[in-house]
Amino acid sequence: MYPDCSRCGLSFFRESGYYVGGMIINYAVTAALVTTAYLVLLLFPDVPGLSQEVKIGLWLGFTILLSLALMRHSYSFWLGFDYWIDPWEPPVSAGGPRHARWPGEGRGR
Repeated sequence: MYPDCSRCGLSFFRESGYYVGGMIINYAVTAALVTTAYLVLLLFPDVPGLSQEVKIGLWLGFTILLSLALMRHSYSFWLGFDYWIDPWEPPVSAGGPRHARWPGEGRGR
């Protein structure tokens, strides 16, 4: 992930632990989709020849891949939600908007 937006200078790393909300969104969406898929698949007949361990392994693999696939979207949603709640305008600086930071942000490069 880039440290800031190349267009407006918005810092994607506001503070330590900033993306915990994004992780919660990722977990909730993944859990809802996996639970829904499981309940829908209960309506279909079982696949013969697959042991319980193989089925659990397949579900585990599906869950991990789905969570990884949704991670960037969850973080983007969290960033957009935070921007909607607390809008931020980049300060005008001599270096242009690419070098703009959050007010009070003291992290150096």
